[in-house]
Amino acid sequence: MMKVWCLVFCLVFTFHCQNEKKDYEFLALRLTTQAKTNLSQNLMEAMKEGGIKKAIPFCNENALSFTESIGNQANVQLKRITNRPRNPKNALTKEETEIFSKIQNAKGKDGVFPNHLVSSDETVTVYVPITIQGQCIQCHGKTEEVQNETKEILSKLYPDDKAFGYNVGELRGLFSVTFKK
Repeated sequence: MMKVWCLVFCLVFTFHCQNEKKDYEFLALRLTTQAKTNLSQNLMEAMKEGGIKKAIPFCNENALSFTESIGNQANVQLKRITNRPRNPKNALTKEETEIFSKIQNAKGKDGVFPNHLVSSDETVTVYVPITIQGQCIQCHGKTEEVQNETKEILSKLYPDDKAFGYNVGELRGLFSVTFKK
């Protein structure tokens, strides 16, 4: 009888943990989709208004606050992080470097990078991949593909810029979504 209770407990605990993971991932995906959409729409609007001369400063002045604002509204910590930051505030910590590497090495045959969940006693953090899309190349592509005007603007705003050299489909960074338990 004791074995049956142990089995039931283990099954319930496993089911609960799987559901918890799915709930956090679902919420993280909703928030990161909202953040991507918000930033992308505003960036495209800036491009329409003034081209790259308006879009890059817009990103410089607003990207961090847009992301932070969406996180604050949802009562989570939401940030964008990368191994090759343009803005030093988006640099990876030591722990995040290991997670980034795991995700980068786990790219599926379909070209999709997996999400990654880290749980502690107090928080759950979901890491959601950010991949390079076609429109990203004009600012994040190979140095020889980026227009000189773009390079000049970027070098003034980001003197230690490391966010060049990407191809479409590559892992650019991660959204980090931290929930309090």
